[in-house]
Amino acid sequence: MKFILSLFLFTSIAQAACFKDATIGWSAYKTPAKAAVGGTFKGVSFTSNKSEDIKEILTGATFNLDASTVFTKDKGRDAKIAKFFFSTLEGGSKITGVVKKVSGKVITVAITMNAKTVDVPLSYDYKNGKLSAKGVVDVFDFAMSDELSALNKACAALHQGKTWNDVAVNLEANFGKCN
Repeated sequence: MKFILSLFLFTSIAQAACFKDATIGWSAYKTPAKAAVGGTFKGVSFTSNKSEDIKEILTGATFNLDASTVFTKDKGRDAKIAKFFFSTLEGGSKITGVVKKVSGKVITVAITMNAKTVDVPLSYDYKNGKLSAKGVVDVFDFAMSDELSALNKACAALHQGKTWNDVAVNLEANFGKCN
């Protein structure tokens, strides 16, 4: 009997899923027509729990990112975003998040940016070890109107005088067997 219980326990542990890799992407908007500009961050780290259940894996998971590593495939744009939008944040260009709750198909992430923490709901889907989550961050919730104005001013001609405060965010993560 002990052998069967030990085998069951080993199988449960062997089936536990662990975080493997992820990317955080975003789409910000410019111009009165709300043209999207997309990008990611290169300097991102993640931690999560080990479990067979995605809700247990995600609850308490954290991310840390260096917003100065913004990447849009345009070096000039990256430099402007880093300088005019992220470099003046209180606490530096660090953005952190922790998953507070997973309920139904919604992940609630407490995101800290510019010394403000805001709960942001992300709708998610999880299939075959792949997580896809999407939501919207309003930079005004993080007291970033000055940063948005500075970016809008620096890019006035390209943005036709309009830079939007809502930013679509997405997380793509892969999970696999734990080592």
